[in-house]
Amino acid sequence: MMRRVLHNPLNGRFTTVGADLAVRRSYEDAIPQEHSNYWSSTEYNSNNAWNVNFNSGNVNNNNKYNSNVARPVAALDGLFPDFALFFETVLDAYRDCLKGKMSSPQAIEYMKVADIDLPVLAWELWTGTYKPTTSTCFLVHYPKLREVFAAAFRDRIVHHWICMRLIPLFEERFVSQGNVSFNCRKGFGTQKAVEAVSAGFERVSEGYTKRAWVFRGDLVGFFMGISKSRLWYLLGRFIRRYYHGDYKDILLRVTEQVVMHHPERDCVFNTDPREWLGLSMRKSMFTCGDDRGEPIGNHTTQQFANFLLSFLDAHVLFLFRHKNFDYERFVDDFEITCDDLPFLMAQIPKIERFLSESLLLELHKDKRYIQPVAHGLKFVGSFIKPHRTYLSNVTIARFRERVHGFGEMMMERELDTLDCQRIEQVINSYLGFCRMHRTYNLRKEILGQFPSEFFRYFYIRNNYETIRTKAKYRPLTVSFDMAA
Repeated sequence: MMRRVLHNPLNGRFTTVGADLAVRRSYEDAIPQEHSNYWSSTEYNSNNAWNVNFNSGNVNNNNKYNSNVARPVAALDGLFPDFALFFETVLDAYRDCLKGKMSSPQAIEYMKVADIDLPVLAWELWTGTYKPTTSTCFLVHYPKLREVFAAAFRDRIVHHWICMRLIPLFEERFVSQGNVSFNCRKGFGTQKAVEAVSAGFERVSEGYTKRAWVFRGDLVGFFMGISKSRLWYLLGRFIRRYYHGDYKDILLRVTEQVVMHHPERDCVFNTDPREWLGLSMRKSMFTCGDDRGEPIGNHTTQQFANFLLSFLDAHVLFLFRHKNFDYERFVDDFEITCDDLPFLMAQIPKIERFLSESLLLELHKDKRYIQPVAHGLKFVGSFIKPHRTYLSNVTIARFRERVHGFGEMMMERELDTLDCQRIEQVINSYLGFCRMHRTYNLRKEILGQFPSEFFRYFYIRNNYETIRTKAKYRPLTVSFDMAA
């Protein structure tokens, strides 16, 4: 494929891009391949380590106790026993980061240098010399134009190290608030959110026998509108007060680095910079302001954003504490159901003021929805009506659009393993959403729009509930274990 170099007006970087700028990449396949000729080592028993050349496949067996084998972490055990224990926590984060990603190009490339880089990364964290590295920036076009930053794999390990310590504390907070938050939590998600809203309608309206009203609110450019300094202030206070685990000082230092990091100042681009002309200035980290914005695509961003809005949850629950009400939130989309309309209307300015003054966020003035619950509510892709829910027309239209686009791709060129992986992920996400509703005929009809080439790469499982890539087109999975 022809490649050319662009001078990027967004950050001044020179970026190598492919000639086919219409190809859309996923989060996982966006990062450029930086490493090619490395050795990887691990062990297969307590006495021997083996080194694998990932280019030739040659295996060299070495006794790990002789002078010919470099074991940097083991060599530090006697000199720095505390660091050796800390290194084990970094290994745990590395393994956690690999879950479900073993076949991704970034994971495979990093596994080639893991024995070399993991001790270095742990030492940087231990000594306070760690700095986030270059991210990859690109635009996604579905369901809407959005800017994404994909962190380098070693930085993702740091993100997992942080989240492994903070998520249990966040979870305790969400549970104490009555589980009103449904995103980025195990056992929750869009289906649970829809069910909770529907149950809230039933309860507040006493089975639709009395009048009740629902208000739905949304925040303006939420992720790009987050104040870095305010988020860090709340996170830092929370960690100091509630975290009593190991390496608290490192956790505080590294979390601050991640929150205050500006990936837009050091990134390469996987989308033509000219496409940013179609993106609102309030939805890009290049133009949202020095203290604004957390990068969409980072594991920490999703978790920290959910934590930030838990303060909105607490405020709403306090305002309505003496009322017959229901409150649920999915990311920055929230709804309040109440049987007292004047009281509900009076609280909206208070919520708006709290968001502005305490969280430095803005309630969208054009995306406010209030009406009787009997009229229904559109929420996270579903339309909730009395005693039933429907898949929204917007979701169905997007599903059809993706099938049409992928079908054209199959007719125009050969698919590679990354294309197949991407198509499987996208289509199965829509099918998963459809399965929440009675949509067998709809799923069958939409999948039937794929050209015959579809069956060269995929097959359909479980009555149109999922698709699966055929074995010959699946990415190669590499098994890897770190040396002790």
